[in-house]
This record gives sequence, structure tokens and C-alpha cells, in this order.
Amino acid sequence: MAVASRFQNLLVAVDDSRYSLQAEEFAANLAKNFSSKVTVLHVVPHAITHQLSGYGQVPKNILEELEGSFIQRGKLVIQQAKTLFAQEGVKAETMLEEFADPADTILEVAKQKKSDTLILGNKGSSEIEDFALGGVVDKVFRHADLPVFIIKKKTDFSKILVAVDGSKHAEKALKYAVQLGEKYKSRVTLLNVAQTLIRKEAAKSIGERVVSDAEAQVKGVKADKKVEFGHPAKTIIDFAKKGDYDLIALGGRGLNPVKRFFLGSVSDNVARHAPCSVLIVR
Repeated sequence: MAVASRFQNLLVAVDDSRYSLQAEEFAANLAKNFSSKVTVLHVVPHAITHQLSGYGQVPKNILEELEGSFIQRGKLVIQQAKTLFAQEGVKAETMLEEFADPADTILEVAKQKKSDTLILGNKGSSEIEDFALGGVVDKVFRHADLPVFIIKKKTDFSKILVAVDGSKHAEKALKYAVQLGEKYKSRVTLLNVAQTLIRKEAAKSIGERVVSDAEAQVKGVKADKKVEFGHPAKTIIDFAKKGDYDLIALGGRGLNPVKRFFLGSVSDNVARHAPCSVLIVR
């Protein structure tokens, strides 16, 4: 019996950056592989109007002209995205939201559309980066209650690294990674970063059990198993860089939620600093 696709309803947030273009290309490829429904969203940030209106010397007609130019820019972004998806043979619904909070709007539209996957570029357009995707990615992946792809480089995943720790979120991330691995014919590696607070022999034994349990859940793809020692986020990032992986998949919450109140969770750090694309699953 075939397993239902986990990528049935995609929401792609776009701007006019090269990272956004990579996200669109990946979303189109994903949609073709999984016959997904696609919604493309661009948000003209409200922060633009707030910033401009703060300059009392700007005449109202000039302010309106500037606002109009940002709306036209948004329409162009949407049209270019629509063209890209059409060229890929993917039907996509498009949405343009004017002068709203980008992160809040992305999350709200995801709920309205019952999206099962969010796809974002790693950074926004440099001209207004604080207001575009580059300034909101953190907020989106921290508050989203659905899987989030942060696309950084390649859009075809030949090597996937899955961070496993025995948590339910990691197990869910593994299931997403396996479906991707099947479609993309990927090489999948299961990585556990062993705890260094206990004896190394015991930590290694626990780590090996974790990756073996994860391997038992993998069907349809061949998975390598690795146990490493060190700081979880740094170790995952270094391992991905050294192995030239295309995607890191990991759970948004691990077994130790207390860490979130210190230097940030493992998923936060990996999302920010990984050299490749990242899939965070909750």
C-alpha cells in the first residue's frame, strides 16, 4: 500500500532575490514529483510604508507614488513566479498581499490554505532585506507548525543528511526525508550527535541504538549510519559541509527543550548556519 505524499499542498513565499528563485525552482520540481498543489505568495511589507511615513518632509503624492512602485514590484514578482511555474508545467495559484507583516501573513495564509509544507528562500532581496524574506525567515520557521524548507543552494537533492535523536520530531523529519530520498534517488545518511555529558562508551552505544532504530523505519532508500560527538548544531553543520550534502532534515524540537532558552535550539542554529538547504519538521 502506497504511503500518502507528505507534500500535497505547498506554500511558496517569494520576492525578487536569487534565493527566492531557487525556492521557486525547487517548489516546481517538488510539485512535479509529488503532484502537489502550489500557492505562491508575495507580501509587500508594511514596514516600508511605516518607514516612509516617518519622514514628515515627504509629500503625500510622493509617498503614494513610492507605495505604488512597491505594489508594481510585487506584481512583477508574482508574474515572474507564475511564468516560471507555467514553464515547468505546474499550475500555481498566486497571491499578493499589500503592506502587511510578511512573517505573520505567510503563517496565516498557510493556515487558510491548509498548507502542509512551507518553502522559503534563505534571504530576501538586499535592497530591503530587513523587510523581505531575509528578515522574516527566522520568525517563520520558529513559529510555523508545519514543515519548512529553507532553500539555500541546490534544488535537486542527491545527498540528504537526517539528524536523529529519538524524538518524535526527528522521527517525523525522517519520514519526510525518506519520501524525498525515494523521489530524488538520494543517498541518505542518519546522523546522531552523541551526548558528551556521559561516558563516551555509553554515549556511543546510545547513539548507535538511535541510528539503528531510525534505520529500521527507513523503507525504499539505502541509509548510512553515523554517530559523532560534539555540540549538536556545530557537528551537524560541519558534517554536512564536509560531506557536501544538499539537504539537512531535522526535527524542530529535540529531546532537550530546555536548550531553547539558552543559545537557541539546534534547529535554529542549523537553519541559520548550514551550508546547504534545510528542512525543519515539527
